Amino acid sequence: MEFTILIFDDEKLVCDSIKRSLSDKETQILTAQDIDSTRKILRSEPIDLILLDYKLGAIDGISVLKEIKEYYPSILVIMLTAYGTIDLAVEAMKNGAFDFIQKEEDTIVLKHIVSKALDNLRLKKEVEKLKSENRADRKIPPVISFSNKMNKAMKLAEQYSAADSNVLLTGETGTGKNLIARQIHSQSSRFNNIFLAINCTAIPGDLMESELFGYEPGAFTGARQKGKSGLIEEAHNGTLVLDEIGDMDIGLQTKFLHFIENGEFYRIGGTRTRQVNVRFIATTNADLPKLVSEKKFRSDLFYRLNVAHIEIPPLRMRKEDIIPLAKIFIEEFNLRFKKSISKISDELENFLLNNEWTGNVRELKNHIERCVLLTRGDTLEIDDTLLLNKAQIKSLTKIGNSTFTLQLDPQENTNLLNEAKISLIDQALELTNHNKTKAAQMLGIPRTSLNYYILQKAKDKPHD
Repeated sequence: MEFTILIFDDEKLVCDSIKRSLSDKETQILTAQDIDSTRKILRSEPIDLILLDYKLGAIDGISVLKEIKEYYPSILVIMLTAYGTIDLAVEAMKNGAFDFIQKEEDTIVLKHIVSKALDNLRLKKEVEKLKSENRADRKIPPVISFSNKMNKAMKLAEQYSAADSNVLLTGETGTGKNLIARQIHSQSSRFNNIFLAINCTAIPGDLMESELFGYEPGAFTGARQKGKSGLIEEAHNGTLVLDEIGDMDIGLQTKFLHFIENGEFYRIGGTRTRQVNVRFIATTNADLPKLVSEKKFRSDLFYRLNVAHIEIPPLRMRKEDIIPLAKIFIEEFNLRFKKSISKISDELENFLLNNEWTGNVRELKNHIERCVLLTRGDTLEIDDTLLLNKAQIKSLTKIGNSTFTLQLDPQENTNLLNEAKISLIDQALELTNHNKTKAAQMLGIPRTSLNYYILQKAKDKPHD
């Protein structure tokens, strides 16, 4: 395994001397004498370890260390100085330095510390490789993240993965909370152990306790003769996701809180305590603080879960991710439906970027699937029914102070969808004094689409 080391010292003789002493077949060593050269190297080379001088003329090594750890947190840094003090060493370590060494130390000491740092990196790379292989084996899809808000959420997920603490994921339905829970597990030290999930909404309250904690033989009518281990036991040394924890029965919350605080529990009907090591990831689309104020969720459980909290932004707040997500879904459905769609029409792209997406990523995926099914050729086209879904009609009534009304007369062989479309277009034109640009904006469609619908309406109009 090869490593790349950067030596940053404003004295060329020092750089060359250290480079000679550390050179071997396993390492590539680069040098820099100023901050601009260092930044250029960091942007262009995959640096593993930096030997950083403390005295660098107009700037000091601690400032450079902070910059490196902010933008390149995985790079290890060893501070070098000719003016070593305990306070300086403590400050360097607090700001993320791997180690601290005085320049006058013997070369053997420097080689030993560098070797220790490279061993640390080697272990990290091997673990990352195993995690990557594990994600690939289990076919965990990547989280698409181009927006700043989603990037912040994913950065928190990465940090919480390493901490091994319980995590609370909040966000609207369909934002990808369960996918991020899988990512947290796959990046954690538990990545090679079991990952389980249970939906607190899907299972009745009286059965939820036995599903979580298990039961002893004869604990209740219908109990198995051999008893049953619960999901908490099954997830020993792994991760258990409690999906929609806001719907957990208030009585069960008390028992669950006791387990979180003490790490032990009783099976239903049991007299012997059981201890397991489980990491919990709780997800919810509910307003937990509101549920706490309404006495529907225990405040002490909320505070225990809310230590490591990630709010997943809704899709409408991360529009930079919409088209990349759509393209991934197109590829997925191309394979499933044996199609070869490679482009998205301007009309559909405009719709995707301006829709409210109350169902978030899940709703987007469903729409793309429908469009792929109905599209012929290599360009994904919009399905007219998508332009008039309930969410859009509702949003149209909120534009300005205008009110859209639909008075339909269902009759045999009548296309109600077409009638609704014509009615909305007529009202938009009337409300905007037949300004087509404003009417198109009010309807949330391109002007070209509006012109097309007007032409179609004229063709369909019966002639005298």
